[in-house]
Amino acid sequence: MKETKNADQTPEKAMTKYDLKVQRRKEEKERARKSRRRDNIIGIVVVAALLCLVASFPIRNYLTVHGSYVKVNGENVSRVEFDYQYNMAVNNYLSQYGYYLYMMGIDPNSDFTSQMYSDTLTWGDYFQQLAVENMIRNKSLAAKAKEEGFVHDTEEEYGRYMKSVEDAASESGSTVNNYVKQLYGPYATESRVKPYVEEALYVAGYYDELSQRNTPSMEEIQTYYGENKASYDSVDYYVTTIDAELPTEPTELADPVEETQEDNADGEDGSGEEKAYEPSEAEIEAAMAEAKEKADKAVETVKEDGELRENVRKSSATYLLQDWLFDEARKAGDTTVIEDSGSHRYYVVEFENRYLDETLSVDMRMVRTDAETGQAMLEEWKAGAATEESFAELCDKYNDPANGAAEGGLVEAATSSSMPSDLSSWTQDESRAAGDTAVITPEGSENTYVLYYKGTNEAEWILSIRQTLINQKMSAYVAELTAEGKVDDPKGNLNYLKVQAAAESTAQESSQAPEGESSSEGAQSQEEGEASDSSQGSENQEEAE
Repeated sequence: MKETKNADQTPEKAMTKYDLKVQRRKEEKERARKSRRRDNIIGIVVVAALLCLVASFPIRNYLTVHGSYVKVNGENVSRVEFDYQYNMAVNNYLSQYGYYLYMMGIDPNSDFTSQMYSDTLTWGDYFQQLAVENMIRNKSLAAKAKEEGFVHDTEEEYGRYMKSVEDAASESGSTVNNYVKQLYGPYATESRVKPYVEEALYVAGYYDELSQRNTPSMEEIQTYYGENKASYDSVDYYVTTIDAELPTEPTELADPVEETQEDNADGEDGSGEEKAYEPSEAEIEAAMAEAKEKADKAVETVKEDGELRENVRKSSATYLLQDWLFDEARKAGDTTVIEDSGSHRYYVVEFENRYLDETLSVDMRMVRTDAETGQAMLEEWKAGAATEESFAELCDKYNDPANGAAEGGLVEAATSSSMPSDLSSWTQDESRAAGDTAVITPEGSENTYVLYYKGTNEAEWILSIRQTLINQKMSAYVAELTAEGKVDDPKGNLNYLKVQAAAESTAQESSQAPEGESSSEGAQSQEEGEASDSSQGSENQEEAE
């Protein structure tokens, strides 16, 4: 058979060592080329990512400052605004109750989110909630004010506010912006918080306007007094206190001492100090009986030997005496003996009088300064025109408006309880006349007051009831206005809402569980029942088969 060749088929060439070497070099070059391309691409991506990250710093800062942190009444609230409201809530709370926090073991200088307010909420959660409630109220009032077209120029008030911030920053050796950050959070600056301060001033102006609208009439005040006389009347009474003479060592009425107690009795409580003797019930009863006999005899002489207490309001009277003293049936000369078992004593009381204290509030002008310059200021005034108008000028010259001083130093309708006792005694002196002046440094105070007496104003009880009725009306108004207020937290920034949601979920599960068992126990019981039914079904099927 004749062999033929395929013209299209190229015979394979034998690969020499040189050929293999060349091929390997080509392959290595190709791999290197591909590797360089890949590295270039990765490098470009990395550089782009770094550029994006660097560029995102101002973007992220902008979003923090201007972006939505939460929503209140449908309005976006930035992190800066929320921090401002949060710190305002903290500062206001500490100014009122800071002393009690220390007593409760709470450290205001530590992280509030690590200190528990309740079983489920931290103090940080509580202040978040306060901040939200304040924002709902303020934004609701602001919206209502704008709806009514209410106008209130905040420029002057804001100027006083900034002056106080600048002074505080200077005293603490800080810049204004650093001080503002300390007050309102790390993103706060004077310009950033300005709108929120101005809104607060605007709302405060509107609130004052509403309060004026809700001022009660004199008829309303009299009606309220008639329904709450005991809260405003005062009483005069005589009282003698008879303390029971409790034994300081065992008597024949002492409790029997067990043998082990006798062996261990060393008269000390383990601290090295002598332990006070604790009387038995029988000894206390005998001592109280003896004190009662003395008290019954003291009834006849309480007016001569007792202490006269005058102008006592119910809220400040000894608790055990309140009901008796302010009984409508009480009349002059009534006497009683009242036991105080907790303190082992008796009160011997004679009623003298009940009345409505008609003490008048006062109007005056005032400069607050220090002891060294107070008298010099008054002498400066006396050396001039020495009129009320010139005293007002003196007040404007030396008072600091940033500290809340009114124009001309005017203080109207000042009550006894609103000023130091030394000032109250001077203003309430029966000989006081318009134009009287004084320089008074209250005991224990760093302040000295230069005073100009103008005259009297309304009775203090009228002012008190008027303010009570205004507060009641305003509370009802604000409660109704904010009833539909709400907060939206799509980003989950408010932990107190999570805690509340978890509590509501747990309560709902508990309410849906069978009576007498928890939801988890109910589920477990159901699972066991289903397993039992399944097992029983299998057994029946096997029997049938």
